[in-house]
Amino acid sequence: MTTVKDILANINNPSEADVKLIEKAYAFSEQAHTGQTRKSGEPYIMHPAAIALRIAEMGLGPRTISAALLHDTIEDTGVSAEDIKREFGEEILFLVEGVTKLSSVRYYGSDRHNESLRKLFVATSQDIRVLIVKLYDRLHNMETLEHVAAEKQKRIATETLEIYVPVAHRLGMGRIRKELEDLAFPYVYPEEYGRVKSLMNQKTAKAQ
Repeated sequence: MTTVKDILANINNPSEADVKLIEKAYAFSEQAHTGQTRKSGEPYIMHPAAIALRIAEMGLGPRTISAALLHDTIEDTGVSAEDIKREFGEEILFLVEGVTKLSSVRYYGSDRHNESLRKLFVATSQDIRVLIVKLYDRLHNMETLEHVAAEKQKRIATETLEIYVPVAHRLGMGRIRKELEDLAFPYVYPEEYGRVKSLMNQKTAKAQ
């Protein structure tokens, strides 16, 4: 599981204030999510911590990393917006509430609707950092999609391809776009994935 030390190790020359902020956000999130687990059975803190680590690796600042750690607290725990504002200030609250708002975006199957959702996604995010946290939130959810009920897997993967991949593309985030595509492909196109996997296995066998 990602620890606060792992996150801090990926920040270039953090100040003492940066370290204290991130340590506080990690501890606050861990406490808020006490007793909650992921579908995998792992402690819930592993999810925001994994996102925060990716945000740190990307080179974003301590407030964005802290927002990543706290992004599910208002929606999924007893923590209020006032709690976040009091403990972490208005900027981090703004980021957390922005990610929470984007959580309401859903896939409904129509190309026209998908386009409007993508526009909503961008329009409702007044700060690029909100979208980045949300994209990494989706990426980690896709990385652990195997633990979600089978009937939900295709919907989530299709939503990823139809909404999140185009947003990542528009932001010029090619690496995360490709990761999302690769993770969604087996669930949305299982037959095609099976054929590709079979061909790859054959090539590997011939090369040995």
